[in-house]
Amino acid sequence: MNTSRKEKNEQVVAARVEAIMADTQFASLRTRPARVALAVTMVALIVIIPLVWVLLGAIPGIIAVFVGVVGWWLLRMSVRLVADLPEEYLDERQIALRNRLYVDAYRWFAGLVVLLASAGLLAFIVLGEDPHTWHVALSYNGIMGIFWMLEAAALSMPSIVLALRDRELPR
Repeated sequence: MNTSRKEKNEQVVAARVEAIMADTQFASLRTRPARVALAVTMVALIVIIPLVWVLLGAIPGIIAVFVGVVGWWLLRMSVRLVADLPEEYLDERQIALRNRLYVDAYRWFAGLVVLLASAGLLAFIVLGEDPHTWHVALSYNGIMGIFWMLEAAALSMPSIVLALRDRELPR
């Protein structure tokens, strides 16, 4: 019986999910202290990435982004990808947990965006010479730093929230 490409892909994904859910390779990352440390590290990376872009330039900025990707990957392994998997690969408890954490992750991310927008508005008001005319100079590195910070926060926030809810996670 010939299976379609889509069916083969679904079989491969299902096999990978089973392997991740059953693996013990990353057991040391799944302890409460390790999960908290990874979550704190990821938050630190989210803050550090734009600083590296602005203060050190593009090449160190790209390196910081790659370090952030590694941190995100380790964080995802510590929570067994529960925050990222489609519903068909999770049990009812995991689905309910993921749905709850996405609400919290959305709130945390929205809070970050509002905080950044408020800081920018305050800077315009305080630093502006003429309150009716503002000139904004945006550098490439500044824009890239902000972009990668928001990207890292958006992608990692669900796993950060999940890592901090250790009692509810599978071991």
